[in-house]
Amino acid sequence: MSSRGQRPDADVVRHRQTSRRPPSHAPSRRRRGTGTNGSVGGRATVQKNENMPLATRQASSNRHRNAKIEIGQLLLDQTFSARNFRKISDSEKRKGRVRDLDYFGSVREKTEELKSCIRATKEFRRTHPGKYSDDEQAQFNLLKEKREEVRRERDDVLLEELEDVSRNVNKRSFEIEFSQAPGPGGKSVYVIDIEKPAPYYAMKKLEANISSLYKLKPANRDEVMDQVIDILSDRFPYHVIRTDITSFFESIPHKNILLKLRGDQLLSQKSLRILSSILHRYSSLAGTPGEGLPRGLGISSYLSELYMREFDRTIESLPDVVYSARYVDDIIVIFAPLPGSDMRNKKGLIEKLLRDIGLLMNQAPGKTKESPTDHNGQPDSKNGWSFEYLGYNLSFSGGLSVQMSRKRLERYKNRIRGTFQRYRDHSSKNPKRAYRLLLKRVRYLTSNTQLTHNKQNAYVGIYFSNRHLSDFRDLNALDGLLSGQVRGVASLSLRGKISACSFVKGHQERIFRRFQKPGEFEEIVRAWKYEN
Repeated sequence: MSSRGQRPDADVVRHRQTSRRPPSHAPSRRRRGTGTNGSVGGRATVQKNENMPLATRQASSNRHRNAKIEIGQLLLDQTFSARNFRKISDSEKRKGRVRDLDYFGSVREKTEELKSCIRATKEFRRTHPGKYSDDEQAQFNLLKEKREEVRRERDDVLLEELEDVSRNVNKRSFEIEFSQAPGPGGKSVYVIDIEKPAPYYAMKKLEANISSLYKLKPANRDEVMDQVIDILSDRFPYHVIRTDITSFFESIPHKNILLKLRGDQLLSQKSLRILSSILHRYSSLAGTPGEGLPRGLGISSYLSELYMREFDRTIESLPDVVYSARYVDDIIVIFAPLPGSDMRNKKGLIEKLLRDIGLLMNQAPGKTKESPTDHNGQPDSKNGWSFEYLGYNLSFSGGLSVQMSRKRLERYKNRIRGTFQRYRDHSSKNPKRAYRLLLKRVRYLTSNTQLTHNKQNAYVGIYFSNRHLSDFRDLNALDGLLSGQVRGVASLSLRGKISACSFVKGHQERIFRRFQKPGEFEEIVRAWKYEN
């Protein structure tokens, strides 16, 4: 990490973290995730005053600033064109989201024809093993040529359809429509009409424009926890403040975001116009004029990170801070105080910094925690003290112990109870389906799997969602609850299969199961949609 007088290297969407070397009296450590290439923990080294008046910025001779404007405005194609929509289509396909087939019947027909050609070439290979004769090679070449011809036709048809979408989006009157829906925790979420291609592609392109121009990248919450646990595992008397922001998305003012975007002159006028209409529509739906971002729309994550950028930098620059991270609205700040430093005013300082940008520290029970201090404001013993962060409970009793957060543990318990309740509700109507779904859901809960067709082919499950646990009492408690529930199942064969499932074994042995049939994964997790 750079020293205090420098800017670090690349801001990060959903998560802002910084780690500086502790003072000389603190134990040294190897810092991770602080590279200069846009990886987690970095920021751009070019310094600029983002609040400088527009005229002053325009007159500035800062070469880095001018270079950034040139790169942002000239090299990034921000247009809502068919070719850019095609790039979005290809990117989404790599993540397993093939929207083209839903939107365009002509593309769907050509895709089926292409699949038939692909099957024909595979069948020819299967039925003609070994070296081909001249006639066989000619036949195979014709099959390949036909396949590639149909592929080109499919691509041309898709581009024609996207040309129509582009013409629609580029009308001056175009707006992205979205609606309000009930979401988790009693808060509303907002969803675009994905039945129509224009709002879908326009939103994706708007997100791509903002994230590329401002170098906003998704972060890995596991890397945050790795660093928090690494720092707090030694015996140095760090001071810890963990908090979050009340109604984070709902509280961000539109005016400040729009002033910054317009002042930076990086985002195209078309993008600004669409974005302004999104904010205006949200205000109308939520009844909060000039305030709030639509929770559930991807664009809100990028805008919120842009808004919090200066706050993150200010926290990083506070005296005695050796590590800070913000994952959406969850904040942790770790201090390694010098002798004579008073930690008793640090929470109030963070609260003031939030108020200065129109946000409030969450004062609900358990949401804001601060480690003990002595009468001089120096860190006191943490024995018996605990706090929750990113789904974990970190407690101190001689050393650091990591368990599930209470909320996460209750979520698992509710999923177990809900799974068996659904079985009881449906076993008399469709016993075979109820049997199959109960077993699948229990196996899913107690094991691990790979999400295919997403960008990283991510792993999820009882280990990969709880990899930082050092105390397994919660897993044992879940096994106990599962054993109690299975006793109410009448089928002996089903009871036997479920009894072989274990949260402890699934975590410690990293047991994997495959759920790859079409619609299988969605069918399993549908039972827990919008849980708290």
